[in-house]
Amino acid sequence: MIVHGIEYAFCRASSVTEGHDGLGLECSRGDQIIFEIFRNDETLKFEVTLFERDVPLELLEYAVPAARELLGDFMPYVPE
Repeated sequence: MIVHGIEYAFCRASSVTEGHDGLGLECSRGDQIIFEIFRNDETLKFEVTLFERDVPLELLEYAVPAARELLGDFMPYVPE
C-alpha cells in the first residue's frame, strides 16, 4: 500500500509468549515495523501497538477492518 508516496507492507505474524499469545497484523516500511494490531487470545481483546509516532491515518483506516477479517476469532488456550 502506498500512502503519501511511501510504500507500506502488511503481514500476519503469530506470537506465543506469556501475555502476548495470538495473531497479529504488522505494518512495516522496509524492515521497520510501524504498528501492529494484535488479537490477544489470553485477554480476548484486540490491541494496537504503535512503534512510531505520526502514523498516517490512512494506514489505520485500512488496517483495522483488515485485521478483524484476517485475524479471525479468538482462540483461547484450553488446557487438556
